[in-house]
Amino acid sequence: MDLTERKLKILQAIISDFIQTAEPVGSRTLSKKYELEISPATIRNEMADLEDMGYLTHPHTSAGRVPSDKAYRLYVNNLMDKYELDDSAKKRIRAELKANVQELENTIRHASKLLSEITNLTSFATVEDMYDVRLFLEGMTHIFAHPEFNSVERAKNFLEMVDNRKDLTATIAKRNDGITITIGDENSSEIMEGSSIITATYHVDGQLIGKLGVIGPTRMRYGEITSVIDFMTRNLDRAFRVALDTVDDHDEDL
Repeated sequence: MDLTERKLKILQAIISDFIQTAEPVGSRTLSKKYELEISPATIRNEMADLEDMGYLTHPHTSAGRVPSDKAYRLYVNNLMDKYELDDSAKKRIRAELKANVQELENTIRHASKLLSEITNLTSFATVEDMYDVRLFLEGMTHIFAHPEFNSVERAKNFLEMVDNRKDLTATIAKRNDGITITIGDENSSEIMEGSSIITATYHVDGQLIGKLGVIGPTRMRYGEITSVIDFMTRNLDRAFRVALDTVDDHDEDL
């Protein structure tokens, strides 16, 4: 069975709606909210096909469907719209990074805290050298604002993951350079089921220093969050270079 253009359009609408509402999506909702130009009956048939293909799942307590990890992977790779941060967000990030450039670890810790505040997710940052990797976590309670983590089991799994700092640090350190997104069961640990990790590497003066990223539910705003992380990592290097130039200028004045 092929993923036709119509199926892709329906799948994209389902993923977008579920990311916004956290509610299973039905054919009637799609017909009313999105300009699909097909009948609810046709939408239902296409949704059934998408479920058979492994892109949707069917919660027992609802007539609607929710995206699977496979659907999110397709969305991230092929369907996600490019998100451009607004000027106010860019201005805030630049200003806070510039104002808090100090000793490296404190600066990275502040960057992680800022990322958590902007995304409303648990954020982390690593500072790496040839001998050690240090991990900083921020906003660990933010994850519980998302309904996926309302269950005792999911909350327990998350707390167990962040409490096992050594394994989490090793997992993050081994991730690829650049922006990397792992979704649900793509993560190695079983307790990461239902969660996604987004990371990006950052540099200071051209040298790879570590990674900055977030942990959240698979139902996250991938386009927006990826753009925030990308912008922050690119501006970390810029903030440090500006600070170094300022120090050099002061040295010359002396």
